Amino acid sequence: MPNIRKPSRSERRGAAVVEFAFVLPIMLSLLVGIWEVGRMIEVQQVLTNAAREGARQAATGEYTNSQVKSIVTQYITVAGLPSTNVTVNVSDLTNPGTDVSKASYLDNLQVQASIPYKDIGWSFLNFFTTSSTQISTTVQWVTMIDQAYPSEPEPPVG
Repeated sequence: MPNIRKPSRSERRGAAVVEFAFVLPIMLSLLVGIWEVGRMIEVQQVLTNAAREGARQAATGEYTNSQVKSIVTQYITVAGLPSTNVTVNVSDLTNPGTDVSKASYLDNLQVQASIPYKDIGWSFLNFFTTSSTQISTTVQWVTMIDQAYPSEPEPPVG
């Protein structure tokens, strides 16, 4: 019978280090990718909530377009995101060109917000995106402005 020698523990240790060196970059890439996708989802959620809050405030009819933009920007800042390059558009879809403070009963309002990816990216993915890559959201809301109630209703005839 041939003499088959089993490798000792010290001889096997070097193989484990080599295997780990091959697997480590792949594992790190996956972990950083998961981390970055989680960050993008978080930013998308904050942006959507900010636009929703702006649209909700606009629906009251008490704020102008610039005040609604300020509300959205402030929400983003309080959430810890940079707001210097945030773009916010507020519009009355029912009466285009009308300020939302002059909206009528049941007008459709829209708030769009976007932030450049380069402002919020944490990892090397900034190298793979262009400077124009944006994370954006659009929210539509219906005004909550009440109709005027007649001061003295007409009595029924008859």
